[in-house]
Amino acid sequence: MSERPPDGDGARERILVIGDGPLVDVARRALADSGVNVLHLADPSDSDIRSAMRPDVEAVMVVSRDDRVSFRHALVVDHLRPGVRLIVTIYNRDLGAELRRAAPNVRVMSMADIVAPTLAAACLDDALLSVRRSDEGLVGIRRGADGLVASTVTLHRRNFGEQLLRSLNALVHPFELSAKTLLAGLVGFLLILLGDTLAILLALHESVVDAFYSATKTIVTVGPSAKVDDGPAWLKLYSAAMMLAALAFTAVFIAGLIDRLLDRRLVAILGPRAMPRKDHVVVVGLGQVGLRLCMMLRSLDVPVVAVERDLEADNVRRARQYGIPVVIGRGSSRAVLQRLSLARARALVAVTSDEIENIAAAVAGLAIRDSLRTVLRAGSGDVLDETRALFRIGAVRDVYRIGGALLAAATLDSPAREAFAVDEAVWVIGHDGEVEPFDAHLARAAVGGDSGQAAAPSKG
Repeated sequence: MSERPPDGDGARERILVIGDGPLVDVARRALADSGVNVLHLADPSDSDIRSAMRPDVEAVMVVSRDDRVSFRHALVVDHLRPGVRLIVTIYNRDLGAELRRAAPNVRVMSMADIVAPTLAAACLDDALLSVRRSDEGLVGIRRGADGLVASTVTLHRRNFGEQLLRSLNALVHPFELSAKTLLAGLVGFLLILLGDTLAILLALHESVVDAFYSATKTIVTVGPSAKVDDGPAWLKLYSAAMMLAALAFTAVFIAGLIDRLLDRRLVAILGPRAMPRKDHVVVVGLGQVGLRLCMMLRSLDVPVVAVERDLEADNVRRARQYGIPVVIGRGSSRAVLQRLSLARARALVAVTSDEIENIAAAVAGLAIRDSLRTVLRAGSGDVLDETRALFRIGAVRDVYRIGGALLAAATLDSPAREAFAVDEAVWVIGHDGEVEPFDAHLARAAVGGDSGQAAAPSKG
């Protein structure tokens, strides 16, 4: 437990922060800078929380990477002080809804949901700082001549013809080996069927129906038409070759089919989980931030594919449920990235929890295409700042600084739900779309509410 400031420090509120890690550190510093008396418990027991819940504690923030831990601590706090202002980080939306039902005073937030809009914006346009849905459609925040500008963002929506071409492209260029095997067997069947039908038409002058029927018998290795027995020698040799080929292609087709049925299929041949080949976003890292970003891009009709190292990661299964194709491998591997048609991709986003891995993924992507738009998740900026001095590394988003700032604002009863960073400053967005610097927003919230007028960006 950290030491609390003396009672005579003039702080307006006393806030209890439960949890540990960089996100908590940022939120604590922001609260302390606003004049709030912060009491911190890193990994408390129930008795520790009971001791800390003094009558003058006006709000509690609970932060944990484990949703079950957050849920448990939140229930304990609500039991000790029903109705206290309670901010809890929970990633699982079902668990968050259950907590809201059990404790109506709780406000459930997630760092993944907080930073997904600013990461998605960087994928769409270098000038965009954040994107959000509104009654006017998709609204983006960007730099303008007179400050920040809010403008409608228009994304290209694929028409039926483009969707059909995309599906055909995915069918002709399957990604997984099992899909390629299955397609090879199927194409072989079609070639045999077409070739044998034409041969019988030319040699025996059969009708199209009879020729097709005889060719079908060859494919299933039943045997050719009885008239082939009295036909020319070349036709007999051709029919024999086709029956042997049909037998081979049958084995290939069945092997691909069994492989597709038994293996965990992370990339589909057709449909939403088919591998995109153009204007797509490659997301390296399928943690909480990565999956939320994939879901947001998919909701914007932007094709996306995720790269994850661990086949057994929880979000690999969730991504399949959400219709997101996943490739297992290292995102920093040039061989893996080349298979993802990176040369025609819209952007590469590296959002693993390892900054060095994110830099390596960006380097590998830029080696494939030097004009590729790259976006990196950051936490502590020292390594990234040094690397940026060596080459163009792309857009960098400090997720802890953005997430911690918004959690601090929410703890002071601010209604803001989105935040983004501009150079060294964090800005927040309220329910009505008004945007203002985080420091001014937090200062106003700390002295008695969020009713003042925010600095709304001009309409572009």
